[in-house]
Amino acid sequence: MARISTYPLDTNLAPADKWIGSDSTNKKKTVNFSLESVSNWLNTSAAIDSQTLRFKYQASATDANRMKASISLDVDEAAPKTFSSVSKLVFSINSLKYASQGASLNISNFYKNPLIGSYVLISNVSDVSIFGIYLWNTAVEQVDDNLFYDIGLTYVTGNGTLENTKDYFISLLQYDVNAASGDKTEVFTQGTAAATWVIDHSLNKFASVTIVDSAEQTVIGNVVYNSNSQITVTFNNPFSGKAFLN
Repeated sequence: MARISTYPLDTNLAPADKWIGSDSTNKKKTVNFSLESVSNWLNTSAAIDSQTLRFKYQASATDANRMKASISLDVDEAAPKTFSSVSKLVFSINSLKYASQGASLNISNFYKNPLIGSYVLISNVSDVSIFGIYLWNTAVEQVDDNLFYDIGLTYVTGNGTLENTKDYFISLLQYDVNAASGDKTEVFTQGTAAATWVIDHSLNKFASVTIVDSAEQTVIGNVVYNSNSQITVTFNNPFSGKAFLN
């Protein structure tokens, strides 16, 4: 074998390029490492200062098998999930950046402040044109497993699907300053068509209310404040939609 210094320098790097090293988990056995495998490891570990809010989407997730540093549906579903059909996701308290650490950093406080009441972007790491934008409504620690949070979302716009094993960034698009100062907002969803909506909320005030139908068109109704935590809105015709409370 010639001296290493006599080999030419490769100035045209490619994912399949390899170099020799030792496998620390297998008695220091000499092995090959590809450039692609090393770059993937750097991107998904805490070895470099990569984006903090990076998660792997796990399809067919159940309460028994949810993985650290994952996002998943609250129901077992294997097929790719369109962003527009997502209203709830389950988030690990750890992101991929910290998952490889011995004592993984718990970032769940971020799910509550500043994300609640704010707009977020969930985008595919490999293709930014695949994304969903949501209003981040709620963040509740799971009763049976404090390693995961149930996140309530209202879809705004997007393109594409959540695909199994793909990585996704979570980015804060618009911070709700009012929420941070105590002026909270909530979104109520009326899933079935009805001419009378009874809206329960936790704002502890006589909140202003804006109603939209399933086509996102504003609808005017007769608003009655039953208390500082309940509103009844009556319409001429039944329909489904959302109520935005402030």
